[in-house]
Amino acid sequence: MKDTRRLDAIRSLGLDAIPDRDLFSRITLLASTMLGCPISLLSVVEQDRQWFLGRTGTDLRETSIEDSFCAVCVLGEIPLLITDARKDPRLADNDLVTGAPFIRSYIGVPIRGEGGVLLGALCGISPEPDAFRDDQIAPLAMLAELAEQSLALHARTRALSLANTALQQSTQIFRQAERAVNVGSWRVDIARRRLQWSDQVYAITGLESGNSVSVPDAVQMYHPEDRMMVSKALSDTIDDGKPFMFETTIRRRDGEQRRIRVVGERVDIDGRPDSVAGIILDCTEEHLRNVALKRAAERDRLTGLYNRASFDRRLAEAMQQVESEPVTIALLDLDGFKDVNDTLGHLVGDRVLEAIAAQLQLRTASGVFLARWGGDEFALLFPPGMALGDVTSFLEELLAEFGEIPPLGSTLLRIGATCGIARMTTSAGSEEIMRRADLALYRGKELGRGTVVCWDSQIEARQSERQHAIARLRSALNGGRALAAYQPIVELESGKVVSVEALLRLRDEDGRMFAASDVFAALLDPELSRRVSRVMLDQVVADGPAILALFGPETRIGINLSDADLRRGEFVQHLVEVIDDSALGPDNITIEVTETMLLDAGGHLRESLAMLDACGFTICLDDFGTGFSSLTHLRAFPIHKVKIDRDFIAAIGEDHQSRLIIQAIVQMGYSLGLRVVVEGVETEEQEIFLRAIGCRHVQGYRYGHPMLLADLQARFEASAQALPGSERRRA
Repeated sequence: MKDTRRLDAIRSLGLDAIPDRDLFSRITLLASTMLGCPISLLSVVEQDRQWFLGRTGTDLRETSIEDSFCAVCVLGEIPLLITDARKDPRLADNDLVTGAPFIRSYIGVPIRGEGGVLLGALCGISPEPDAFRDDQIAPLAMLAELAEQSLALHARTRALSLANTALQQSTQIFRQAERAVNVGSWRVDIARRRLQWSDQVYAITGLESGNSVSVPDAVQMYHPEDRMMVSKALSDTIDDGKPFMFETTIRRRDGEQRRIRVVGERVDIDGRPDSVAGIILDCTEEHLRNVALKRAAERDRLTGLYNRASFDRRLAEAMQQVESEPVTIALLDLDGFKDVNDTLGHLVGDRVLEAIAAQLQLRTASGVFLARWGGDEFALLFPPGMALGDVTSFLEELLAEFGEIPPLGSTLLRIGATCGIARMTTSAGSEEIMRRADLALYRGKELGRGTVVCWDSQIEARQSERQHAIARLRSALNGGRALAAYQPIVELESGKVVSVEALLRLRDEDGRMFAASDVFAALLDPELSRRVSRVMLDQVVADGPAILALFGPETRIGINLSDADLRRGEFVQHLVEVIDDSALGPDNITIEVTETMLLDAGGHLRESLAMLDACGFTICLDDFGTGFSSLTHLRAFPIHKVKIDRDFIAAIGEDHQSRLIIQAIVQMGYSLGLRVVVEGVETEEQEIFLRAIGCRHVQGYRYGHPMLLADLQARFEASAQALPGSERRRA
């Protein structure tokens, strides 16, 4: 007799482990007396047997399920009255009818547990026929209800016992966890203003465990400038019930300073504030790492100015408010700097950049955000309240004063600069205002070095490159001349190709192949960008089986998606459906996104990435390491893979700090459970360095240029994924 729900309920109640069954035997004694029968049983009906939780008038402890009258009662789910078992075809041949105790009459009422689950029956048995009547069912049901209440009491008692055991285990585990992660718990009794600390809080603060500490004493451990904030956070939580979290520094009794993160919330009992409880996390090491990484990632290594990624982030924030506060930027490009590098060498060039950066910092107006944009270019973001005329005048004065920089040894250098300005008051992306500033800058170069030019419609009219690029891209898309080329990603230890990145390649009408970078301006157009993504997706789906056959079923194919793709949910849904209907699976696809896309990640983009992650796609952050915000992105987005920007590996031969940064990012990535790929590997020296620091995956010309599928198949044999030594040297 198999009823999974009933059997699970019997097991969960632990009925066979009840030590004292006298209560249930007293119930069967009452039933026997009330019914005037010699035998009464309280049965528990299992799959292969019935056994008796209470019994009167028999020494039987259990019977097989085939001999069970109570099983018939349970199966029917209603009271059962049998006047003569010998005349009942279901029971006439029953061993308990033909043999002891020679049952003739039976009356039984089902016993139910929590949720109405049938457990067994309370019954009376007589060797005489017609021993029971219908009107005896109701009194017997009352006794059955008493039995059910007793079982419910047992269930609650058992649950409390199990909960108490679990609580003791949890408390022990919690203490171990506190020590493992250096987190302590605390509680303030609101009525008595009494502070309680766990052992780990004492360890964090450097105090001996068990010493009484008052709330004022604890507040005094914080830096003087933070004490008011701490007291206010606690008071506000007590008064308003609003949780708090802050990070600050404490000074221990031994003078050591520790960085801690404090979380607290009010606990109400019966609708009234009872206490404030929370945790204290010692995050000193994390804080020191973040400070060092933030400095290295936000600042240009050579000049100490903010770097390009920092400027991108600040500009993206400003562009969110562009319709209410105008955004004005300028690009400043040095004139004659290439000659310095070519004639005097890069070391002198670096000294020049350092000197110019120092001059710019001294002369830049208050409120202007100054950054090294790259190479010999600098970017400036002006306060929204600064008029365009004032910006132009400031820059003209700045360039006029540029003149001679301090002597470098016996050499006196004269370096000039040209500026391009762009100002926007309507909604657009950061790329657009930078594009306009860039157009203005190069218009200034055309007009004569040392000039300041502001973008206007005439400059835009001269700019036909983008239109030409759009025409070339649209023509290639319409003519079916947009193709996917694949660049391998190699596992260093084995030499195997484990992934490929799909990159856009286009053919002109004359058959000449060119890269996406040649029409980059056109890719800023959202419509064309989405068309390219759909074409690339179709190519990857078509080529995917051949790539998996070439490199193995676990090979991943990287697809670059744009901001326009991810901000429209229908494309993401289309991608998921296309992959589901193909020979590929989500585990074969890596979605590559750039940090710039995440700087202003709104709801749709965030939801799109979450949806792709939930479907099993791997999300990869490209060009990682170029901005501090990347660290935040690892927590805020479902990132499982990072690609270290090629600029770092390109500089390792000359820049020791680039080596340290690559090593730090690789180790950090692995410690966070991320897959890490270093891009732009071209030389044996770079590969040797990456092997030495434990890097596992690389991508670059050393291992193969982007190739169409046929070229990829020709180069890599399906039977061996490892790159041949001679091939590797040529890559």
